[in-house]
Amino acid sequence: MLQTISPDFLPFITTVINGSLTSGHVPTAFKKARVIPILKKPALDPSDISNYRPNNLHDPNQSGFKAAHSTETALLAITEKLHAARSAKLSSALILLDLSAAFDTVNHKTLLSILRSLGICGTAWEYFASYLDGRSYQ
Repeated sequence: MLQTISPDFLPFITTVINGSLTSGHVPTAFKKARVIPILKKPALDPSDISNYRPNNLHDPNQSGFKAAHSTETALLAITEKLHAARSAKLSSALILLDLSAAFDTVNHKTLLSILRSLGICGTAWEYFASYLDGRSYQ
């Protein structure tokens, strides 16, 4: 989505995101999602609801749960962007995380407790707590 926004809006978006990170508060609008059921594998029985997983509708760059897309496609796209940033003498940071059914299985209080035990505290911890609290979907 951010790639298709007019550059005129970038200062506003930067201010909102930086404010969110600085305050440790995730705006409510960022916690709303439109979710659709996706069959886990084509060979599974589509009449069995347990064969579906909820999928948040993301931007067109999402690779998971899309035909002809895979982790390789995602890594290729990221690699190209990192090379472009390097060529433009820009700094880049990349964090990769793959959690199988993370939001289906992880207790949020436990996750926050583990983050605290790992030394994540203050505004960073508050940001995670804010993100996990009050999320909604339709």
